[in-house]
Amino acid sequence: MLFGKKEKRASSPVQEKRSLYPVIHVANSLKSYQKELVQKEVASLWELNMVGTSFSGVLKETDRFQSKLQDLEQSFSNINQTAEQFIQVRGEIAQTVEQAQNQIVELGNTSAQVQQSYNAMAETFSQLQAAVKEIQQCMGKIVSIADQTNILAINASIEAARAGEAGKGFAVVAAQVKQLAEEIKVLSNEVNTGVTDVEDRAGQLNSSILSSQETLGQNAGIVTRTDESFRQITAAAEGAVSVQTEISGVIQSSQQELESIRSFFGQIKDKYQDVVKHIDSASRLGTTKSAMFEDMDNMIAQIPPMVQDLESGR
Repeated sequence: MLFGKKEKRASSPVQEKRSLYPVIHVANSLKSYQKELVQKEVASLWELNMVGTSFSGVLKETDRFQSKLQDLEQSFSNINQTAEQFIQVRGEIAQTVEQAQNQIVELGNTSAQVQQSYNAMAETFSQLQAAVKEIQQCMGKIVSIADQTNILAINASIEAARAGEAGKGFAVVAAQVKQLAEEIKVLSNEVNTGVTDVEDRAGQLNSSILSSQETLGQNAGIVTRTDESFRQITAAAEGAVSVQTEISGVIQSSQQELESIRSFFGQIKDKYQDVVKHIDSASRLGTTKSAMFEDMDNMIAQIPPMVQDLESGR
């Protein structure tokens, strides 16, 4: 209605030109706004590109960190394998200790056999005492020699149980025992004339037997202490196994924590990749909008010529 009333009025050309001026003004304003939007869009795309570059750097750092975590996990695995070698070492120690203890048991058995030899020699001296009881005064000396010979044989057997040169010592002592036995036979036949000689021999034999008994006692103490040392070694080996178990437990817990951290960074990496995808999508949309802005610029640029054509037509 208003436009119709204006058409009925007699309008001058200046008024018609002024009526189309707002259109040109709006078109110019739109073009200015469009340029400003294009500039802001370019800035936004630049910022998105920078953000995408930053996220790419973060992803690379995440990959490097995960690689470091893998190296750390491998180090823990190597430590655990080294700790597990304690078990093998403990087994070797236990085997060695067992062999040594078996040797100690064998030594004990040998000592028992020596004791049996002592008993056998005592029986021999008893039989000798029965054979020469007619000469009781000499019999006491003969029995003393027999007993001392028995003790000497025990000591010699103990020396035989020792390693190395101990066996040779037993052979020497055994020869002495045999020699004494022969001397006993001689004394049995020559008791009346050899009483003094028997007494001297008995003194020597007694000294040798006492020395052998002392050596036997020392060896028995050494055997006892050695067995106790082996027990301590075994206990120490068991302690090493306990420490290894604790180390394995700590390493296993650490590996579980590392796995949790790796999983966490894996999730973060997935999120970062999603963000990068969205940034790429936004960049593609920005490119589409740039084309739309170009089309808008072309359309806005056509408005002034169209207005001029309208004005010239009037």
